[in-house]
Amino acid sequence: MRCRPRRRPPLEPLRFTESTTLTCDVVIIGSGAGGGAAAAVLAGAGLDVIVLERGNYYDDRDFGKGELAALTTMYAPGPAASAEGQITLVAGSCLGGGTVVNWSTSLPTPDRVRQEWAELGVPQFAEAEYGDALTAVSKRIGVTDQRSPLSLRDAILERGARELGWDVDTLPRNVSDACDAGIECGRCGYGCRLGAKQSTAKTWLADAAAHGARLVVDADVRRIEVKNGHAESVSARTCGGAEITVTARAVVVAAGAVQTPALLRRSGLRNKNIGLHLRLHPAAAVFGVFDEEIRPWEGGLQTRISRHHADLDGNGYGVIYETGPTHPGLGTGFMSWRGAAAFRSTMLDFARSNAVGVITRDRDSGTVEVDKTGEPIVKYKLSDYDAAYLHTGIVGAAQILEAAGARRIFSGHQAGVSFEPGTRGSLAEFDAACKAAGYGPGQCAMGALHIMGSARMGGTPELSATNPDGVTWDVGNIVVADGSSFPTAPGVNPMVSIEAIAHMNATRLAARLT
Repeated sequence: MRCRPRRRPPLEPLRFTESTTLTCDVVIIGSGAGGGAAAAVLAGAGLDVIVLERGNYYDDRDFGKGELAALTTMYAPGPAASAEGQITLVAGSCLGGGTVVNWSTSLPTPDRVRQEWAELGVPQFAEAEYGDALTAVSKRIGVTDQRSPLSLRDAILERGARELGWDVDTLPRNVSDACDAGIECGRCGYGCRLGAKQSTAKTWLADAAAHGARLVVDADVRRIEVKNGHAESVSARTCGGAEITVTARAVVVAAGAVQTPALLRRSGLRNKNIGLHLRLHPAAAVFGVFDEEIRPWEGGLQTRISRHHADLDGNGYGVIYETGPTHPGLGTGFMSWRGAAAFRSTMLDFARSNAVGVITRDRDSGTVEVDKTGEPIVKYKLSDYDAAYLHTGIVGAAQILEAAGARRIFSGHQAGVSFEPGTRGSLAEFDAACKAAGYGPGQCAMGALHIMGSARMGGTPELSATNPDGVTWDVGNIVVADGSSFPTAPGVNPMVSIEAIAHMNATRLAARLT
């Protein structure tokens, strides 16, 4: 019997085991939402492109090995949290970056935010140029609201919100008709085994490779070599210690909002805004335990949203409500620890539990600094202003769960705040207890799944790290094209915005180089 030949993966990235020197027109650092989109635009313009990715390449057949395996292979190894212990940091680290492991939510930059960004010195955000980039991105990654069927998890969000008279809308997603929006979809935060999620590995990077771009994995970029204000080359290192040097006419930095400012600092750039203005969309969760089985780890990744509290101050700052597939590891990251017995009880109820996520559009910011070895240190403490809105969201999530019929509701406060509607406590007491428990470091479990703004675009070097082309003020041939480019927090899931900024900045770069 003849053995069936092993299927070749759609992409065939390079991996170097010996020190190597390469030459190209543009070297791109990072392959996620920003790097992937930039690679396609630049390679499509006829430029010789090399993409350097710190992580490895995983295809459909590599997924499905469980939560722990995915977290230790496809997610960034660190920093795991802000220095103060305020918030856990979550980011993808593989070919395709966060687009491989995110929850496929595809929301455009809100018009109000586009205007805000334009007023900070980047006029094209409010013009057709950026609008056209948003359209191009949505088309290429297959954004649709026709493949967002209601899961049991999102049905609770919808039921509760509507019972309260709050808005609830269908979330658009970047998935093909191969998506089952069922059991497999719930696992898709650890890679889509069906190949339905239209990550950059399935779209932009495939386009770039088709135009001759070289994709390199296991390439941890340590420094951009700058001489006389001009970037000449990039130095990377493999896990085995091999050195990779890439000389190029231009460098696109798309390493994410933690690693991008760290790399720029390691490379000697000195603009004061590099590493400032970090936004994290601080996220918390409120859990409800129901009589019926929900199996919150299954169903469409995210298919419903409520914006009822999205504008609490008249300036577009507030919270949005979404759910997400909740597996034990992720779920416990948003819970308190009250001892082994309490944890066991919570896990025994897990199949009948549901979490409503609270995502805060943070007005105030943190920083990314570097230690003596050049590694990033994230400093972020939730301001009183943003904490007040997060609190409103936590109480709002409890309202949704109560209206949907939860018999027990609890937050992620370490003080162990909970109530049982109609039996023990009340929403008003829950509100007071959460406020008393606090939102400082170590007081309430929070995560950052959207990391943005640490090398932001703007109109002047006094206010921003890059100019309106995304070019660093320090070095004229270094372009930033990732979530760190955001002037402020967008208040919605950022993937589409990142890709649109990268598409726009790369188009401008291509015009200068060709």
